[in-house]
Amino acid sequence: MDELTTGLDTAARREVWRHLKELKKKGTTIFLTTHYMEEAESLCDRIFLIKDGKKVTEGTVKNVIENSPYDNLEEAYLWYMGEEVIR
Repeated sequence: MDELTTGLDTAARREVWRHLKELKKKGTTIFLTTHYMEEAESLCDRIFLIKDGKKVTEGTVKNVIENSPYDNLEEAYLWYMGEEVIR
């Protein structure tokens, strides 16, 4: 699913998340493309970060965060992408 929740209001986004979590509980594999790191943290068992068509890193959310100098996925993502982390 490519950026499934982009443009949805809060209620609709939560409903999509609820449905995806139900599918996850059933063992369904879902490929989800998102720029929302909160969404990735909530829905994904594993993540794969790509920049310029090349793999930057992959692993569990916890592993990706632990292999960066940050303690949350959004800042870790920005670091992996070579973007400035604003605090």
